[in-house]
Amino acid sequence: MKNKNVINYFKQVHADKVEYNRQMARLKELPSDYQIVYKEVQKFLWEFTAGDGMDMLPPMLELLDFFEEGAANNIPVLQLVGEDVGSFAENTLHEMQAKTRINELKRKMNERIAKKISKE
Repeated sequence: MKNKNVINYFKQVHADKVEYNRQMARLKELPSDYQIVYKEVQKFLWEFTAGDGMDMLPPMLELLDFFEEGAANNIPVLQLVGEDVGSFAENTLHEMQAKTRINELKRKMNERIAKKISKE
């Protein structure tokens, strides 16, 4: 059983790495000012990641989608995120943490319910 878990872990690491490389290829298609801001926000967010950082992939993908949409609409990047990029990054972090916290609370609630119902 342990071997299967290890294999699955490495498969997931590989899939995460492939996805990250896809994201970085998409990033290179954006204007240089968008790339600069994205990388700085990414660097900030990774300061708060758990474990290997792969938990950051989904939110960073959402951010990349947001940036691509802004660039496609010819919106200057600092108009898109605001002049205070640090505040934008902090707000993004709070949104991510709220989602993570909510998901954790829902998971725990479902576990408690399942445990209580199975005892009946």
